[in-house]
Amino acid sequence: MSWSRALLYAAVAALLVIALRVTTPPAAPPPPPSSARPGPDVVGVTVSVGDHRVEARRADGRWQIAPPHAEGVSSDLVDALLAAVLNAPAEPVASSGALDEFGLDQPYARIELSRREGKPVTVLVGRTNPTDTGVYGQLEGNPQVLLMGLNVRYYVDLMTR
Repeated sequence: MSWSRALLYAAVAALLVIALRVTTPPAAPPPPPSSARPGPDVVGVTVSVGDHRVEARRADGRWQIAPPHAEGVSSDLVDALLAAVLNAPAEPVASSGALDEFGLDQPYARIELSRREGKPVTVLVGRTNPTDTGVYGQLEGNPQVLLMGLNVRYYVDLMTR
């Protein structure tokens, strides 16, 4: 093999290395620590649908579900509900309609979040929107109606069945 051919191969290899480095996407950011649970200052969750009520309290980083629902509701399900309520975007609904238009005059469900400090926050869950892609909600005491993800209703149904 001649020197010119060897230099040509080295130049092609160098170009390939440069092309690979330029086109390789950056590494994904590291996942959040497993201890990063949704709503870290939430210490209690009470979900009420009609006469059915499920209560959970945070103890040692896990949710302890009050009897008689301790068998059917897992700590991960409570975390999923909190993530759906707290972390997913809720879009304000521009309407001056009455609350019955959104199912909030007699809410389908109530989710009470007890915090370490301060008063509890209650989220009212109404009916689904006309396209069944979200559920109407409202913070108790606040007139603004919100459109939340349909997962909120799904997790409420799982917890209270």
